Amino acid sequence: MSRMKKEEYLKILTDQIRCKAARAQITEEVQGHIEEQEALFLSEGLEREEAEAEAVREMGDPVEAGTALDLIHRPRMAWGWILLIAALYAAGYAILNLLQQNFSEVQFVAGDYIKWLLMGMLVMIGVCYADYSRIGRWAKEITIVGFVIIFAGIWLFGEQVNGVLQWIWLPFLPFTLNVRLLCYLFVPLYAGIVYHYHGKGYEAIVKCFLWMLPALCIAVKIRSSITGVMIFLIFLLILSFAVFEGWFAVSAVKMLVSVWGGTALLAGIGYFKLFIAGPSYQFERIRALLGNGEEGYQVQILRGVLDGCRFIGSGEGKEAVRAADGLMEGMDYGLMYIMVSYGILAAVLVIGLVVGVFIYFMNMSVSQRNRLGSIMGFGCTAAFFVQILFYVMVNMGVVPLGNMYCPFLTYGGTGVLVTNVLLGILLNIYRYQDIPLETEKGKTFKIMLN
Repeated sequence: MSRMKKEEYLKILTDQIRCKAARAQITEEVQGHIEEQEALFLSEGLEREEAEAEAVREMGDPVEAGTALDLIHRPRMAWGWILLIAALYAAGYAILNLLQQNFSEVQFVAGDYIKWLLMGMLVMIGVCYADYSRIGRWAKEITIVGFVIIFAGIWLFGEQVNGVLQWIWLPFLPFTLNVRLLCYLFVPLYAGIVYHYHGKGYEAIVKCFLWMLPALCIAVKIRSSITGVMIFLIFLLILSFAVFEGWFAVSAVKMLVSVWGGTALLAGIGYFKLFIAGPSYQFERIRALLGNGEEGYQVQILRGVLDGCRFIGSGEGKEAVRAADGLMEGMDYGLMYIMVSYGILAAVLVIGLVVGVFIYFMNMSVSQRNRLGSIMGFGCTAAFFVQILFYVMVNMGVVPLGNMYCPFLTYGGTGVLVTNVLLGILLNIYRYQDIPLETEKGKTFKIMLN
């Protein structure tokens, strides 16, 4: 042992570590410490060979050290979370079926919902077992390829419904794809792109804004302004998170004020221009926001339904929603139907449970030692929070009626698959949170000694 070379020591140590993803960083960390000790012994007058041997000897038995590191740096199985997510889907399905019994004239679930849930769970488990660092490593290339594929799909197989080009019908598949929901797949990719620019200055931030364009161009192509707003908001939150964490060589406070202040100013200019010289159909949508026009009438009906809801149990809102004659489609307004049928408290508990799950994932993400896992996890949870926020606002009549998706409470094949891809990434980050994918000087050795 006294004459063991550091290369031999490192090989024996890393052979004890079963997770291949952890070996490179652990090797670099331990080797760095050996070389520091070797330099110390050289300064004390020892010969190089003797100094190396003494530094290796101080590291202890390589088998014991490697075994200890293997216990620490190994993937965590996320079976508990997988079961909880399956339970949430089951609970959501049960709620939708209860609402279907109360309102038979409104469709809450489709016959193929179970099929999509099972496919979605398989997709989630598959993504969970993948290595999210590879997604981050190739984020730019995947973004470009994804943009080309989706744009080509819209151009070749796009299907227009009610003036909106948001469906892709593939003749060789027995279903259609919702492009509006596919846009959310760009979220973890954008987070990976922002990660690659850390340590750089203002020019990198400008490039981060440019990388927002692929997803936003798709939203423009399908004429879904609300999707563009939601995606842009999510991207802005991801970029702000990186700036706040000090990833860029800029003043965090000044940059955040500039980014959000500039966004608010541009939005204000856009709305002002719309009122002065905008197209009539866009102007009507603004009127709808103010409660006027045909869409405004629908919002007023919804608010009237909500006024009849009780804190616990059904109230007058149940009769009011039936009188609306199917004005609010079931799956998009599930939260409103829960309030109508079971009371405001039931709706708060349901949405609170969903939010609570994502709060945990948000806390898990921001506390990650690995920066890539941190920002990708933050991006995925930010996407869910924005979806839930807009879903609640639509159900409360704050914004005009529209198609909104909420995890666990809305059915639809594309939505379930996209949601489960993002959930799979979150579970993957959870699974690898003890794996040192980035070098953090001194931490591995300190853990090993303790």
